[in-house]
Amino acid sequence: MQTIEEALGFVFGQLSDDNYGESLAFYRFWCETGGAYLETPSDQIFDAIWNRRGANSSINPDRAEIFHASAHLTLRFAKDVESDHIPAPYSSGLQDRLCARILREFSSDNLIIARYSREATSFYADVNLIAHWANLGYIEEAAIRNHILQSLISHPNLCDHQAFALVILFKLAGATFEAYVDPSVVNRCFERLKNHWPGYTTDYTHWSPGAYVERMRTIQVRVPCI
Repeated sequence: MQTIEEALGFVFGQLSDDNYGESLAFYRFWCETGGAYLETPSDQIFDAIWNRRGANSSINPDRAEIFHASAHLTLRFAKDVESDHIPAPYSSGLQDRLCARILREFSSDNLIIARYSREATSFYADVNLIAHWANLGYIEEAAIRNHILQSLISHPNLCDHQAFALVILFKLAGATFEAYVDPSVVNRCFERLKNHWPGYTTDYTHWSPGAYVERMRTIQVRVPCI
């Protein structure tokens, strides 16, 4: 059983546009085989995605690489296994459960990284997924309206991981947050970014974060119209 769990996790961690169909077929086969011959845990797909959700992300904040290039495959895979009749017994409510746990992890990591300056790569991977799921309607409206952005600007001073998270959210899901969040909150987010990284400006813009100026690539961020 442990061997199958490890194999499923490994395959998900190697997921790419080129091998997507083959990887999904592998999952379908072993869900069917496991159901017939083995005592297969009901959360095996959830665990495989959860434990490897940041794999192949190529996230490197020191080089301003904060976007998860394969996040769309995580969403596509979760949707496909949830709707397929073979893995369905192991994927009921999969995306809702993943979203709920990622939001809990996001909230916890935000506080822990701010307090202990912990490495934040997995935090950025989660923020990428939150942005995509917000666009697709899997994140509860109350969380979008009242919690996600507010939690990032709640500290007296904005931390680097919070600033990067704001950039990810506005880059990938700016229209969604603009539609639900009070304009004063959005304004405050961009004011915090300007104060945190003086090179940041508020039109359709380039920014170079403070101490990282010499090492960071330039990222374009569209400021929502308020």
